[in-house]
Amino acid sequence: MLLLVLTLMPCGRGVAQWLFQNPVTLDTLDGNYRTIASCAFAHLARDHSGLSRSEESGIVRISAGTAWMKQWELAFINEEGGRQTRMDWTAGAYPSEHVLSTARACAA
Repeated sequence: MLLLVLTLMPCGRGVAQWLFQNPVTLDTLDGNYRTIASCAFAHLARDHSGLSRSEESGIVRISAGTAWMKQWELAFINEEGGRQTRMDWTAGAYPSEHVLSTARACAA
């Protein structure tokens, strides 16, 4: 295991960062997580090619990049029984202000 960590460390912001990164909460938004994520995906897909959307129980993820190297990934998480959405950054580089403001505008 130590050898694996030492091997990945020189990668800088690449694989090592993605493997060991903890989710960071960026905001809590008023509204349902599915509605906000759908709106954000629709608006961002106009400007960003290669976006993907996935859903699991209580979480919708929008990511840019490939499965191996994500540019960024946001998770829209169900909170307060669907009345609020927690937006977490979960992988890749920190999303641009355009991406974040688009997601926030969907909650307005």
